[in-house]
Amino acid sequence: MIGNDRRGTIYAIYEFLSQIGVSPWHYWMDVPIKKQAELYLNEPFFLIDAPKVEMRGFFINDEWPAAGNWATKHFGHLMNEKGEKMNSFNHLYYEKLFDLLLRLKGNFIWPAMWDSAFYADDPENSKLAQKMGVIIGTSHHEPMGRNHQEWIRNHGQYGNGDWDYESNQEGLEKYFRQGIERSYQTEDIFTLGMRGNGDEAMGEGENISLLEQIINKQRKIISEVTGRSAKETPQIWALYKEVQDYYDKGMRVPDDVILLLCDDNWGNLRKLPSLENRDRKGGFGIYYHYDYVGGPRNSKWINVSQIQRTWEQITLAYNYGVRKLWVVNVGDLKGQEYPLSYFMDLAWNPEQSLEEMEGYTKNWVEKQLGGNYINDASKLLAAYSKLNMTISPELLDKDTFSLEIDYEFERILANYRDLSNQAGQLFVLMPEEYRQVYEQLIYFPLVATANLYEMYYAQAINWKSNDTKIVNQAADKVEWCFKRDAELTSHYNYLNNGKWEHMMSQTHIGYHDWQEPEYQIMPEIRRLKSEEYLSKEIDQSVVIEAADFNEKSQGEVVWTEIADMGKTFSAITPLPNNIIPSKQNFVCYDFETSSSGEFQVEVFLSPSLNWNNSGLIYGYQIDDGAEVEINFNGKYKGELGNWQADRIIRSLSVAKLEQGKHRLLFYAKSPDVILQKIVLHFGRNKRNLFGKKSF
Repeated sequence: MIGNDRRGTIYAIYEFLSQIGVSPWHYWMDVPIKKQAELYLNEPFFLIDAPKVEMRGFFINDEWPAAGNWATKHFGHLMNEKGEKMNSFNHLYYEKLFDLLLRLKGNFIWPAMWDSAFYADDPENSKLAQKMGVIIGTSHHEPMGRNHQEWIRNHGQYGNGDWDYESNQEGLEKYFRQGIERSYQTEDIFTLGMRGNGDEAMGEGENISLLEQIINKQRKIISEVTGRSAKETPQIWALYKEVQDYYDKGMRVPDDVILLLCDDNWGNLRKLPSLENRDRKGGFGIYYHYDYVGGPRNSKWINVSQIQRTWEQITLAYNYGVRKLWVVNVGDLKGQEYPLSYFMDLAWNPEQSLEEMEGYTKNWVEKQLGGNYINDASKLLAAYSKLNMTISPELLDKDTFSLEIDYEFERILANYRDLSNQAGQLFVLMPEEYRQVYEQLIYFPLVATANLYEMYYAQAINWKSNDTKIVNQAADKVEWCFKRDAELTSHYNYLNNGKWEHMMSQTHIGYHDWQEPEYQIMPEIRRLKSEEYLSKEIDQSVVIEAADFNEKSQGEVVWTEIADMGKTFSAITPLPNNIIPSKQNFVCYDFETSSSGEFQVEVFLSPSLNWNNSGLIYGYQIDDGAEVEINFNGKYKGELGNWQADRIIRSLSVAKLEQGKHRLLFYAKSPDVILQKIVLHFGRNKRNLFGKKSF
């Protein structure tokens, strides 16, 4: 196995292993090694073309609480020379990460930096990168090989300690110089420029002229430390957020510096080179996002990226000359296995066709699941990726989708329910040795997201409905889904004997602004007491479920709820049923109308037959109006017809009502009167099997 350099040889070895059944994700996703009794080489010589993009890699970012706590569990036991516990993002962690990078045919990493400093926390980190052939950079806002944590911890050692070049030039130049001195002899790429402290925009007083001065000084430091022209040391200038505005206003850097273009943090390119300007010596790179912390909401929990969008945007960048460096923010890494694999494969060969992209998911899933149920599994993976890209889970709430327009919320929930059911069925069929891979890749993200949709739909119904039963049942459903989310997370965390503990502990419920909540917060719900309930007119109808009475009489005969009996919710009937009830045995319903005039009172009753030969009688009275008594089956003894087919008796009467609040008193004069629902229709009554829906 031969490569044109050490990395080429490493790629040859890992490609061979991949061909014989060792997935790049064998550690990071527990993909079993495919066992084969015999191996055959069909060709005596196998050649893989050189990559089309020179530097290809990813950024471990936004890594707390999930990856940070996970790394602490597995690698946080190391001690430094002072006898202190070392940061968990140490060489043991990076050994696993670099191995994955190389197996994915990458060569470049932006290391974790929220609470860690790659160079300072563990000197072995840089040595390991050099040994394994990995190029190290620092993120778009960490200049000159220094990690942000180094400034947070030690800024008092540098001048007045301010991250302000105008007031602390000497201190900052000392800080920059030390970064170059530490790592110029290893394979590193240095970020130029300066943003505000901690990935913020520069202050209003800082301008293009000052930033040009900073970059010129940084390049001078690079030249002084290395003893050669700055042109010979790889550098990038990231046009991230407000820095792109400086570029658009005319700011330029030397031609040998890589211009790192950026998306909008949501996978949409902000800028491309002009076709005339794409041949600059330093070339162009792209910083892309699968994970993001910032407005309008964080996107950290699970994959929300569709490879179709990646293909369209990133090949667009490639065709416009962005070919020097590609780096993608993958957050904790876990959950991003699928889109990251595609990004890295695309970086090796961005000239793949649309048809190749469309076949990618199936081919990739086949390698991870050992060829088992690849059609079904790849469809599920593609489907949930598409739905999650519609809107990130962190952005969901009860108002995200409409309950009124085109059944929007119900339709997308139905999609998730169907996919979730399919995912569960496929889990049962999946060979046992591949179930943990399947859970991590497909089952957990799909089922956990479907559970979120169930929860927010229930919350929407909880606040929309005027029906006591529905409101309270929806509240129960919200609480159940909230608990189930925790159970699903716990199950994932303890896959493979707890190997992935913490990895799915990212908060994703309870956002109030762009920043993640410190802990999960159950969505707000309400509960109604029956005596407080008031049915209201909606769409020219008042819908009253039988069990949602505000008052009922007490005595020898009492109206009693029979749970889940009937077409919608519960039914009520006077019991005991061997005593004849009267008007003194009643239930009352309060309601409010916004219409005035004639309306229909439609009473839904279970299909009790005329077993006493005189018919069964119910009655009602609205406010102080006349009593209405109806024998709803006096002439019917069971002849075949709609009552049997529909399993309901719908009894109609007509009355007049003024706008405002009212009380309906309902009673029976016969046993076996089983009330399911009352609907008051203003205007045309459009008949359907279940009757008007109660909200």
